[in-house]
Amino acid sequence: MGFLLVAVLIGLIPAAIAKGKGRSFGVWWFYGAAIFIVALPHALLMKSNQAGIERQQLADGMKKCRHCAEFIKQDANVCRYCGRDV
Repeated sequence: MGFLLVAVLIGLIPAAIAKGKGRSFGVWWFYGAAIFIVALPHALLMKSNQAGIERQQLADGMKKCRHCAEFIKQDANVCRYCGRDV
């Protein structure tokens, strides 16, 4: 029982790293809980998934500035990156 609890908790580490890089938290949590010794270096060395990060930002209520293509808050009237009206 104790081993299972430890596996569940340490699986959160590679899952959090992978989520920050635009990957699925649940898949990486399972992978990390099953074989942590492989999942942690894999999560650290993999490249960011830009499409996944953009999908996550859109789902979190962000929108793209039509002038500079940076993500800004949905309620913004002026882009914080380029300073133009949106």
